Amino acid sequence: MRGIIWDGARLRVTDQLQVRPPGAGEVRVKVLASGICHTDLNMLESSYTPTPIILGHEASGVVAEIGPDITGWRVGDEVMVGTQTPCGTCRECQRGTPANCDVTWGFVPAQPFSCEGQPVYSFANVSSFAGEIVVKASQLYGTKGLPSAQAALIGCAVSTGYCAAHRLGHVGAGDRVAVIGAGGIGVNAIQGAHLAGAEMILAVDISPAKEAPARAFGATHFLRAERGADSQVLAAALRAYGPLDIAIECSGAPTAVEAAIHGVKRGGRVVLIGMTRPGARACFGLDDVLGGREIVSTMNGGARPAEDYPALIRAAVEGRLNIADQISGRWKLDDVEQAMEALRAGRVTRAILDHTA
Repeated sequence: MRGIIWDGARLRVTDQLQVRPPGAGEVRVKVLASGICHTDLNMLESSYTPTPIILGHEASGVVAEIGPDITGWRVGDEVMVGTQTPCGTCRECQRGTPANCDVTWGFVPAQPFSCEGQPVYSFANVSSFAGEIVVKASQLYGTKGLPSAQAALIGCAVSTGYCAAHRLGHVGAGDRVAVIGAGGIGVNAIQGAHLAGAEMILAVDISPAKEAPARAFGATHFLRAERGADSQVLAAALRAYGPLDIAIECSGAPTAVEAAIHGVKRGGRVVLIGMTRPGARACFGLDDVLGGREIVSTMNGGARPAEDYPALIRAAVEGRLNIADQISGRWKLDDVEQAMEALRAGRVTRAILDHTA
């Protein structure tokens, strides 16, 4: 089968990839589309990434094979694949905090793939850069009626951004919100805040090209941040728009994190959802935090898959949630380097790998 392997030095497209058969509670999915996330870019720069590995964690496709004891799914069903797979038995799962389970995000390495006799690691329980993947049945959500490229984005960009506003930010009617970073995660945070009835939504980005899409998804104001600007300068620019109830930081840049913390009002909430570079650090005054600021962060925006994924799929199918306009480029697997560069340069909101091309 065809797929893309990161070997620690380069992304290599191969036709020699294999995946093991599904076991109990598992299914094999033929991948039709995969989103490319900044997290994938970060993995290319991380010394902690085991190699060789198949990256990608935004997947849609069709069920190709069903493992033992699986009910509710049939071969040919259209699905998207979520990343969360809590074990259900560890202390955190038993305490009702499955997001803290080590297994749930794929932190425990697995090697379901092989290439020319060599085992290959999976990433984030998905590895959507492979033509076929074996995942838990509990990761699947039906997407009939939603194009595969849109369905793929539900698992990360859409759910993370939307839930950062909804689950972590608790954005409500009349709130004044800043969203820092207007990429794939950011536009969904903007869209989530807009759907929640926010009074003002300030989109912040270093690229002026991000203003149009940010406004299209619900931003009422746009602030161009200067690359390399001091965090206090950016915080002051945020405060110039009036009291900010909530700041959702989607870029992962330490300067932006610091500005978000200093830029919200006393008593405001800061949501940290942007993926940082390995080893990144931020510095902020404790007096500001202790004076009344709440800082929250959970992977996938605090999404509750069983509730949020089906709701987001329904909203997209019914036209209440705009995913189609987030897709600003499609690439064949052979052109993955071009897709990565487009994302790195900020030329796309979301890049899609088309496994059918």
